[in-house]
Amino acid sequence: MSVRVAWLIAAALVCLAVAGCRPAAAPAPVPVVDEQQFAAVLAENRGKVILVDFWATWCGPCRELFPHTVELHRRYADRGLAVLSVSVDDPSEQAEVGRFLASQGARFPSFISRYGTGSRSVEAFEIGEGAIPYVKLYDREGRLYKAFGGGAEELNPERIEAAIKELLSRRSA
Repeated sequence: MSVRVAWLIAAALVCLAVAGCRPAAAPAPVPVVDEQQFAAVLAENRGKVILVDFWATWCGPCRELFPHTVELHRRYADRGLAVLSVSVDDPSEQAEVGRFLASQGARFPSFISRYGTGSRSVEAFEIGEGAIPYVKLYDREGRLYKAFGGGAEELNPERIEAAIKELLSRRSA
């Protein structure tokens, strides 16, 4: 092997090693919203069935449910389902929320409540009994169809999916 070929191989290996050791790109910042800003996002999605997942990174059941939310988006987005998520983590935790969303492959609009963890988020976003995870499902006209968890209907992934299928099968009024 010539010195030139050996040098090119060594240079290529160094480039690969450097590229492999580069830290992962930081996730995009997760927008912080209040209830009025979020209402505008809901209005922008009128005409679609909308699923909203209220969750937090520190909530074990939320982390357990979230892959199901991602899967629902993957399965039904092309049939008219819009998925949104609202974290009730503290807004200062944007990086952690962003990392979690990226690790889950969440490719839908996600937000952080301006009010963070606590009763103000519960009141502003009308999270039933203050318990998360909490899922709201809206019909194509923007009306709340069902809520799951927090004293509403049981938070059951199969029931959520069945309700989505029901709404997707309906024509707009």
